[in-house]
Amino acid sequence: MSTYQDMIIEDIGCSPDDAVMIEHIMREDIFHSTLDWQTRAQLCRAARKAAKILAENRDLYVLERAYARTIFEEMQQAAAQKLRA
Repeated sequence: MSTYQDMIIEDIGCSPDDAVMIEHIMREDIFHSTLDWQTRAQLCRAARKAAKILAENRDLYVLERAYARTIFEEMQQAAAQKLRA
């Protein structure tokens, strides 16, 4: 779990799975950037906004996360097969 996810859980009281998606929304949809240049207050406001976005579009973000996980696992399997060859 990232430091940002720990902060998100502490600030808004969400589940660890939601914290992953909220951090993603903060990076990709709110700031369009890394999070390291934000103040704690900005991060907290963004986490609340991202939680609302997640609540409104949960199915989309759950599907996106599942798809990313599938692609990652396929890449790991391909790399493992390449090493065995």
